[in-house]
Amino acid sequence: MEIKLPSPMLVPYGLRAMKMIAAADGDFGESERNLLDTAQRMFKTSLDVDRLEPIEPEELAKHITDPSLRRQFVRAMVVMSLIDGEAKPAEATIVERFAAALGIESKDLVALRHLADKQLLRARFDIARRFFGVEMGIDRAKKEGPRWVAKTLAAMAGILENTELANRYRALKDAPAGSLGRAYADFITKNGFSFPGEKGSPPEQIVLHDLTHVLSGYGTDPEGELQVLGFHAGCRREEHDPFSFIIFGIAEFHLGLAMSPVATGSRNKLDPVLLFRAIERGAACTIDPTEGWDPWPVMHEPLEELRTKYNIAPL
Repeated sequence: MEIKLPSPMLVPYGLRAMKMIAAADGDFGESERNLLDTAQRMFKTSLDVDRLEPIEPEELAKHITDPSLRRQFVRAMVVMSLIDGEAKPAEATIVERFAAALGIESKDLVALRHLADKQLLRARFDIARRFFGVEMGIDRAKKEGPRWVAKTLAAMAGILENTELANRYRALKDAPAGSLGRAYADFITKNGFSFPGEKGSPPEQIVLHDLTHVLSGYGTDPEGELQVLGFHAGCRREEHDPFSFIIFGIAEFHLGLAMSPVATGSRNKLDPVLLFRAIERGAACTIDPTEGWDPWPVMHEPLEELRTKYNIAPL
């Protein structure tokens, strides 16, 4: 997901729209101000946000004509509407008005409306079904057939171990020190996670998410998970719905919705500065760990060499 920097002349128009969303409930709070400050640091502007006037959607559309910038501004508006930790109908309505004027339709707007209307089951479904692991699991099931599905579900339910699969991953404990595979095995052991195929383990495709933790260096606390999801979004190309990672992370770790069966949800963990930095790191990465990357040929290669090879900047 590319973050495109608009010209300084265009920035005020976008900031005016974002401030309207922030103040739609009558409260222009600290979290909204922090998000606008972060945007200004990225865009290299220093406008006085208290002096920003409202803007009509048609005026914004007149000035913001680049389709990719329009999409980016709508995504920023979605984040702004959720940054205070709650989705509100008034804010969602303004986002929808601006999106319509800009000619942007997206699944993010559908999810935002369900969140604002407190249709939380529908919101969870809208957001969770877009997560990369769901699509990969469906594709794998079609390829491998019912036997693979049964073995995967049995392992997830803690009924039966898929020993062949589990042993392949457990063997990474003996990979060379400093290698990607050894770092992955240490990551699983340190965090008390299960290797794929073990009883109670998640589907195998989650390995790609865990390996992204290893490659990026982000932790597994809520703040770290939000950053690794931002990294995912940066890596992902537009045709593969990169913003799905961002809205999943916001729902799970900022709004407090439990998006996965083992999650409990966390509130108010989104730091815009850290999120945008993670997106930038991911956008510079030369691979997408969740799309078209096979880790097995490089499991025994040195982790630091792979970070250099994949252009993953230091934390």
